[in-house]
Amino acid sequence: MERYSGSDTQLGSALVDGISAGCWLQVRSMTASGEIVAQIRERLFSGAFKPGDFLGTERGLCAEFGVARLTMRDALRILEANGVVEVKVGKGGGVRVAQPNAGRVAEMLAIQLRLEGISHREIFDAQMGVEMRAVQLAAERRDPVSLKALERQLETVCAAAPDADGFVSASLEFHLCAVRASGNRALIAQFQALRRLSQAAIEPTHSPQRARQVIAKHAKLLAAISKGDGAGAAGVVAEHIGDVINATIAKERAKELAKELAKEQPAAGAKAARTGGRL
Repeated sequence: MERYSGSDTQLGSALVDGISAGCWLQVRSMTASGEIVAQIRERLFSGAFKPGDFLGTERGLCAEFGVARLTMRDALRILEANGVVEVKVGKGGGVRVAQPNAGRVAEMLAIQLRLEGISHREIFDAQMGVEMRAVQLAAERRDPVSLKALERQLETVCAAAPDADGFVSASLEFHLCAVRASGNRALIAQFQALRRLSQAAIEPTHSPQRARQVIAKHAKLLAAISKGDGAGAAGVVAEHIGDVINATIAKERAKELAKELAKEQPAAGAKAARTGGRL
């Protein structure tokens, strides 16, 4: 690839267009859009851009990269779909570095994990790791606003106990409040993705007895965080999610056994019919 070598007039126009002028490498036509995407992403990871930075107009970027508008638009569609840039058309429009969106990060991660086909055990193991570190940080911070949010959510969990769907949603929200109390945005985004995947696995294990056990663990976790006991809080999470893993595995095994028995019954009936009921 070669650097852009257009006329001084073209380069001057590009310099007006955005902060990226003069820093891009021209690309080969066969892989042009992909190379544009790679260059912009690499500069983003290097720290050259911050959210909201103006990269240029579509026309200016075409000149800078040395590509046709169709190629540039293809690259921008990819970047926009991945949340890297925002494209505004019309007067005052152009291409800017996108604003951060943690919810979108969590959604994309959840989708990829689902497509990967990870097991319930893998989900809960990952959730345990994220939560254990998060509650340690939460205990170190002991942020009054976060502690109040945890107290309110625990009340919501208690009120939702009779309803399976409502209880699981409220319980997972309590866990999210605990992770948010860490103040660590990376842990929060990871937990939000795992939460999307774990809820469906947890719901079938609900029972009144299970609800009482969960509420007791949540109260114990809140107490440990409030006291600044990070090790104790992490221990509660490990024990609690360990119980969830055991309950989920037991439920899955029971379902598999029921399926096996259902398959065996028709076969036994057919054998009895052939032998006149004699074994």
